[in-house]
Amino acid sequence: MTPPSESSGRLNGAINRVVGHVAPPVIGAIDVDAVVQRVDLDALLADVDLDRLLENVDLNAVLQRVDLNALVDQVDMAALIEKVDVAAVAERAEIGELVARSTSEVAGSTLDLARRQLVGLDVIVIGVVNRMLRRDPDELKPGPELLVPAKVES
Repeated sequence: MTPPSESSGRLNGAINRVVGHVAPPVIGAIDVDAVVQRVDLDALLADVDLDRLLENVDLNAVLQRVDLNALVDQVDMAALIEKVDVAAVAERAEIGELVARSTSEVAGSTLDLARRQLVGLDVIVIGVVNRMLRRDPDELKPGPELLVPAKVES
């Protein structure tokens, strides 16, 4: 009599040979599309835990594979811009305040420039008048007493 382990080994070998001959023709005869058509995807997907599934997804790796230029090319920019509330964006960006501030800065700068020009003109006129009146420049005060510090004599 043959030992049980030897007989089970022969039986497994025989089964594997039969399956090896029978399985390929059977599998080839199956219409996979017909099988898939009979599967209820909604019922199948209802059992899927998406949170658990997404825990295993590396979103950074997925996003690195996305071609942003191709994605942006598909966006209808005109339709997108139509949806933008320009008044709200301008209010949020405080455009009015920015314009007012920059306008006052430009006006202030222009006024400073005009003052400098007038001071220069004033210096020229004073020089001409002093020459016409034959005043000695060394004897003239350098400016108003309250604005010019007194000379300290050593």
